[in-house]
Amino acid sequence: MFSRKSGLATLVEARAWIAALGLGAAPALAPAPALGADLVVQAPVPPSPSARRAGWAVPAEATLGASPYGPVPLAGIRLIQAGAALPEGTDAILPPDQASDQGRWIELTGSVAAGDGVAAAGEHLAPGQVLARAGTVPSLLARAVATGGGEAMLALLAAATPPGIGLGPVARPTISGLGARPIEDTSLGEGEDGRPTIALPDDPAARLLGWCALLAPPGGEVSAVMGRKLASAVGLTDLVPVRLSGGIATPLAAADSPRLGALAIAAGWIEVPPDSEGHAEGGAVTLHLFPPLLIG
Repeated sequence: MFSRKSGLATLVEARAWIAALGLGAAPALAPAPALGADLVVQAPVPPSPSARRAGWAVPAEATLGASPYGPVPLAGIRLIQAGAALPEGTDAILPPDQASDQGRWIELTGSVAAGDGVAAAGEHLAPGQVLARAGTVPSLLARAVATGGGEAMLALLAAATPPGIGLGPVARPTISGLGARPIEDTSLGEGEDGRPTIALPDDPAARLLGWCALLAPPGGEVSAVMGRKLASAVGLTDLVPVRLSGGIATPLAAADSPRLGALAIAAGWIEVPPDSEGHAEGGAVTLHLFPPLLIG
């Protein structure tokens, strides 16, 4: 679970693996009843600072200067899963491959800044945010966001996933990790029952975006113009949720730190290819729209 993936597969390879399964259409979902009151976020998500990715929970200051040529020993830190609350005294997540357990201490070979790999309290959803209005039928997107993540979201997405593939732990992976932010932790292969299975990321926003990018029925594509500059990391495909208004696409979150609240108001996402450093303001882009199944 905590090993740093090497040889990450591309998004194209993951989609080809899914296409080869010959899945049928997504099942028709019974519409949810109209809301008697606004669907409002009641509690912050996450309730306290939590890990966006699996890794070593560390005090960032203690990692300063650490490198493979000058490792820094540190005791009392541990690996935690994505979504887990940060232990007291820590404020960053160090990637798993940048530290090793030496028994009495952990040897750090990389450094991070405070807040790296961390979702602040309420960053995904803030109390009082309205996800759907009274009298309307909440969309699958609104209902998924309202779960705040975890098993409730997974169950909701599984009900809208084409038959023939499961969502859950992958026992025998064919693809262990994707070269696409923020869904690097996605695995594809066989579940314990031998059924084709996809393990989506634990981070709730990455989980929802990964399902949209891999398993949701296509929502179509439209051309748009960037409303502001979008920087991207060379070497990885970046999936960036955007809002669309009058042909202008506005990024709502960075690829490495998506938020559920941003997805709730997004029209879809932009995929920045791995050989690109991003898009300039005013540049032409292709927007992948959320499907009607999700927002209708």
